[in-house]
Amino acid sequence: MRKTTILFLVIFLLIIHLSLFANESEHGIKANIKSKINHINVSDETKVFLISMTPIFELRGAIPIGLITYELPLWKVFPIAVAGNMVPIFFILLFFNFITNLFSKVPILKKMLDALFARTRRKGAVIEKYEELGLMLFVAIPLPVTGAWTGSLAAYLFGLSFFKSIIFIFLGVLIAAIIVSILSLLGWIGAIIALIAIILLVIVPALKKKKINSK
Repeated sequence: MRKTTILFLVIFLLIIHLSLFANESEHGIKANIKSKINHINVSDETKVFLISMTPIFELRGAIPIGLITYELPLWKVFPIAVAGNMVPIFFILLFFNFITNLFSKVPILKKMLDALFARTRRKGAVIEKYEELGLMLFVAIPLPVTGAWTGSLAAYLFGLSFFKSIIFIFLGVLIAAIIVSILSLLGWIGAIIALIAIILLVIVPALKKKKINSK
């Protein structure tokens, strides 16, 4: 019974993740997730934990919300967000092979799975090249479509070992938590730094690639 419950939870989380990544428009979904969690009658610490568990948000969303919105101290937010971010990773790495086989039998889920795999492979080139070290860096840099969820899927796709993946994802999560905490505590200065980083690391390369492809 307990194993069935755990497996159901894993499948539920992965269906959410598949639907989010198969859909390019994430802003409405992100707002909806945040609204649902905010209306749960639990402590702010629990909300931070739940937010850090969710795909897309992860700890990069949980830490600023915990520090700024809920006004919790860093010594509380940091370990809660790290723990919440790591919880789904164990299940993804343990059960994803079984779930892949299960989803492949349902056309709509297979289509979502294929879209997720294609996107993860594109974003996970650094993992394919540098393996565990690349996995750590991929998770550590808190940019869009990076993070522990996508990193764990990439680790599965590129055939990295379970224990090494857990260790290097955890190290990446710790680094990401430090970066996000510093940026959050810096306030507007941190927001400007984050914006500049996104422009330099995401938008500029994307524009260059688009320009090359248009020639």
